[in-house]
Amino acid sequence: MIDVPRLRAPMSRMTLGIAVDSLALFRALPDDLPRDARLDLIERFVACWMRGQFASPVVRWIYRHRWAHLLLRRWWFWTANLLDEPAGWRFRFLRGDEDLFYGVDVTRCGIVRFLSQQGAPELDPLMCRGDFQITAFLPAGVTFARSQTLAERAPHCDFRYLTVPTLVDKRTVDLEVRDDSARKAPS
Repeated sequence: MIDVPRLRAPMSRMTLGIAVDSLALFRALPDDLPRDARLDLIERFVACWMRGQFASPVVRWIYRHRWAHLLLRRWWFWTANLLDEPAGWRFRFLRGDEDLFYGVDVTRCGIVRFLSQQGAPELDPLMCRGDFQITAFLPAGVTFARSQTLAERAPHCDFRYLTVPTLVDKRTVDLEVRDDSARKAPS
C-alpha cells in the first residue's frame, strides 16, 4: 500500500502524481526483470507522463507565451510556499534579466521526500530527468538548464530558464549574403 500525503497546493498535488504513478508501476514490474531494465522502463514512463501534461492545447498555449508561462509558474511557486506543506515543495524564485527568463531554486522536494519514505530513493533521479521534457514546450527563445538536484543530494535544485538568441530566418540570411556578394563584385 502506498501512503500518499494529502497536499493542498494544486501544482504540488499534480507533481506528486508522477512519483505515485511511477512507484506503483515500479512495484508492479516482475521481480525477475533485471533492475536496470525496470529503471529504464520507469525513466521512459516518466518522460511520457511529463509530455502528457502538455496534451491540452490550453496548457501548451500557456507555456508558449512568456507572460502566461511566467504568471502560471509564479502562482505555482507562491501557492506551494504559502501553504508550506512539509510533504510538499519550497521554492526560491530568481527574477530574470537579459540572459535569464527566470530561475528557481527548489529547496525542498515533495518527490524526494515521498520516494525516500516509500523506500525507493533510486527513482529520484529518474523523476528529475523528466524535467527536461518541458523544453519542447517553452516560449520561443527560452531553454532549460539545471546543474544539480536534491535527488543527487545537492543543497537545492537549480532550475534556470535561459534566454537564447532566436534564429534568423534562413531566407533573410541568404538574401543578405547575395547582397554582399553583389556589392563586392567588380564593375
